[in-house]
Amino acid sequence: MNPRAWLVLIVAWAGMPAVSLNAQGDVAAPTNKHNLSVTGPGPVKAQTETEICIFCHTPHNANPAVPLWNHTMSTGVNYQPYTSTTLAAAVGVPTGSTKLCLSCHDGTVAIGSTINNGLRAMNGVNAAGQLAGPSVLGSDLRDDHPVSFVPSAGGEIVAPPAGGPVKLDATGQVQCRTCHDPHRMDVDATTLKFLVVNNSGSGLCLTCHNKQYWASNPSSHKTSTKAFTAAQGAHTGYATVAANGCESCHKPHGAAAAARNLKGVEELTCATCHGANAIGRNIAAEFQKAYRHPAYSVTPSVHDASESPANAAHPLPETGAATARHAECADCHNAHASYPAPAAAPKGSGKVAGVWGIDTNGARRLPSGVPASVNEYEICYKCHADSANMPQAGGSPYPPYPNRVASQFNKRLQFDPANPSFHPIEAAGRNTTTMPSLIAPWTVASIVSCRDCHDNDTGPKAPTPGAGPSGPHGSSFKHLLAARYDMDNSNTAESAAAYALCYKCHNRTSILGNQSFSRHQLHIGSVQASCALCHDSHGISSTQGNATNNAHLVNFDKRFVTPSSGGILRYDSLGTRTGRCYLTCHGRNHNPETY
Repeated sequence: MNPRAWLVLIVAWAGMPAVSLNAQGDVAAPTNKHNLSVTGPGPVKAQTETEICIFCHTPHNANPAVPLWNHTMSTGVNYQPYTSTTLAAAVGVPTGSTKLCLSCHDGTVAIGSTINNGLRAMNGVNAAGQLAGPSVLGSDLRDDHPVSFVPSAGGEIVAPPAGGPVKLDATGQVQCRTCHDPHRMDVDATTLKFLVVNNSGSGLCLTCHNKQYWASNPSSHKTSTKAFTAAQGAHTGYATVAANGCESCHKPHGAAAAARNLKGVEELTCATCHGANAIGRNIAAEFQKAYRHPAYSVTPSVHDASESPANAAHPLPETGAATARHAECADCHNAHASYPAPAAAPKGSGKVAGVWGIDTNGARRLPSGVPASVNEYEICYKCHADSANMPQAGGSPYPPYPNRVASQFNKRLQFDPANPSFHPIEAAGRNTTTMPSLIAPWTVASIVSCRDCHDNDTGPKAPTPGAGPSGPHGSSFKHLLAARYDMDNSNTAESAAAYALCYKCHNRTSILGNQSFSRHQLHIGSVQASCALCHDSHGISSTQGNATNNAHLVNFDKRFVTPSSGGILRYDSLGTRTGRCYLTCHGRNHNPETY
């Protein structure tokens, strides 16, 4: 019987949906690797068998499984199904058409072993006659897209449209046949992976996955026309980032990082494009600098996509002092949402769109608005506010840290607008009249971002803007500073270079001209005392300080300042540009000194 006619009968008997049978697309087509007969085009094919359909189907004495199954089934295989902390559905062991596909693709049964026709000798198989190579999924299915489950519709998961080529099985489950048509290899002529629809731009993936922000921003990963080919790490055959779509980062079978089917472990997924290939900005190089967020230095880390303040298994902020710290790309960036939209401080730009944060009250905050982001500092607060494992004085990763009179490492508490003084991250500062040292366009009403100080030292926010990427990924300066700020020595020769960070916003001539404070020149110029000796650049918590003793960010560093001869270590504000100090510093006793 003609193979096409036989297949039509099998389909009719089995009650299966009709399949398209044509010279270009059916199993007998010259390019279809599921033609396992001697005429097949692939390396796996029979040595002498001319029949095409018998490797899967038989009209008589078939396995009692739709559709008249003829291939010997796998037995005694302990399958490990896909699992993920962000998966709402319950995935079980393979059922339905998935079991049929796995009778070849788990690599445990000889390809030529049939129920009704015996064993056929095959080429391109291993010594046991089994499939070998990348087509073998094995019994560990954790690195493959989940199958044999009823999808939990809602949120970012939608049911495939009725009557469309993407189908659930009769029980409402996702199976191999949901995405693959074993009779048609070339519906997607680029991938040639038996897909039921063309997946350019993730047309197949987006049938069920309605990722938030992906199309609404739209994400840069959806729209980028930059080249991304096999030579650069692509696996689909498509040639641009947009055409690869979801599969720029995800791999539905054999993923390197099982959960969420990522192509690499954590940041290594991003590095495919944001590394030496320079498809995007080379961010990976920034993590090789002397000071950097620990994205590459801790792999794999304890990061999990489900983490939140309410998640007992994966809490963030961290609740244990001994918990390993992490700072993965996904902590600050949402790959489905990120796009190049500017934003005025304090709001985060489109590059951090779709990322949740911790607000000034310590509560979780979700992104909103345009860009769909939180305030930039709220992303920083996820790790730099209430986490129990934050760096402490003398601790890691880059000690020593200042030893302040009012010691505080919780940035949320330091930037609180109710504080006696603070840098204007959340709100404009306390000084509402004049600050003569500010360089335009900064004014007393300005709000700055964390990245104005913590950023790439060769990026656009450096004192001399460079061509490097923006963001606090890495820096040549301690504390991920965008410029040099000497703060760990008791004697530092003042120069434009030594305090380049401060002089980004504060005019050096004004500072040395004592326009803000009558003894600036004496202290930082003649005595060579660092700005950091007196000033705590973040702020002083209202739970520890007050407007009299901690105005103007005054919070002495006890590494270099000791009590006065009267045993007092304190600053008193006495009014506009007037105050007194009780301390001993640079060999001089202030008991007190009034300015």
